[in-house]
Amino acid sequence: MRLIEQAKIKQTVSHPLLRASRSALVLAALLAPLSACAPVIDNRGYVFDERQINSLKKGITKRQTIQDSFGSPSTVTKLNGDAFYYVNSRFVTESYRAPEEVARKVLAIYFAADNTVKDFAVYGLDDGIIVPIIARTTATQGQELSVLGQIFGNLGRFGDNAPGSDF
Repeated sequence: MRLIEQAKIKQTVSHPLLRASRSALVLAALLAPLSACAPVIDNRGYVFDERQINSLKKGITKRQTIQDSFGSPSTVTKLNGDAFYYVNSRFVTESYRAPEEVARKVLAIYFAADNTVKDFAVYGLDDGIIVPIIARTTATQGQELSVLGQIFGNLGRFGDNAPGSDF
């Protein structure tokens, strides 16, 4: 009889290490969903080095030197003279939301006719102009049918002049 009572007592008293591991497991299970809410930061484009930007000299630095040290530009334009644009953007995605651009840096390098740097500037997200996008759709001919209209619309259309009856 005493052996049975001792076994029951041993079952009810658990080891301290076992209790701690159970507590840690419960805590981890409760905190796991919170880690899914952490924002995801995505850097896109050119990675800037301030020393390279400070090394640009107006009228001295050549186009080829810039391509050798900065690499291929993000965008090139021929409008109002030649220009190179190096763009870097930082996007933050939080849980189910769409990515949001939180920072942008654009290095614009303008060239003179002799392929030297005429001017350069660094623009940020605040310097940009927001252009509203207008979504235009062309209306199609005919009418829109509801689900029931589509189901019952073909009842009674069996005959010689019905569409698709040329089997």
